[in-house]
Amino acid sequence: MATAVELTGLTFSWPGSSPTLDINHWQVAQGESVLLRGASGSGKSTLLSLLAGINTPQKGVIKLFETDLSQLSARQRDKFRADHIGYIFQQFNLLPYLTAVENVLLGVKFSKHRQRKLSQSATNTATDYLLRLGLTAAQQQQPAAQLSVGQQQRVAAARALIGGPELLIADEPTSALDADRRDNFIKLLLELSAANNTTVLFVTHDVALAPYFNTHVELTEISRAMPDAELNNA
Repeated sequence: MATAVELTGLTFSWPGSSPTLDINHWQVAQGESVLLRGASGSGKSTLLSLLAGINTPQKGVIKLFETDLSQLSARQRDKFRADHIGYIFQQFNLLPYLTAVENVLLGVKFSKHRQRKLSQSATNTATDYLLRLGLTAAQQQQPAAQLSVGQQQRVAAARALIGGPELLIADEPTSALDADRRDNFIKLLLELSAANNTTVLFVTHDVALAPYFNTHVELTEISRAMPDAELNNA
């Protein structure tokens, strides 16, 4: 089976801090759904920023689908992220003045690679995804600022998934939802991801979500670092 994510000899520290991450080796198979769990301050979001090419490690190699991110310039990493990675941010990061559909379309606006993977028009795909995620036709035309938190979350998921990115990164996107809405959202997220053979890396502090995923990984199992936040609580 092909490898989607491979980390080797990776270390990362924020300025003036002890190492946040120290990972000897970790890999994720293509098409796998992984729940990565860790306590607050353990380095989960830092790891996601490295995988997305937003930050770079002091040492080590990050390969996504055999591409070594350390060999890419900042502009090349931006393009790689736009082409191959869907990202659901914890705070969603929607543009409040754009409609739900317009926000979803941003997921392919800057990537011809993802546009080519669409089997129908981008607008039709966006509306289809939003309908499947529970937004009515009327809600899809509302500015994001007028939507509920749960609706905004589903818009963010559709934006990340449109164009079938090879990797979906989700940074605790369900923290504002009740248990029923959370579970339904995860089921739909994984269903849409599986249809595109998208590898899913879902980061959370909630171990109760583990049964939905192929693999459950504790950050402490792969990283030998003890960040300052953990040292202070030790």
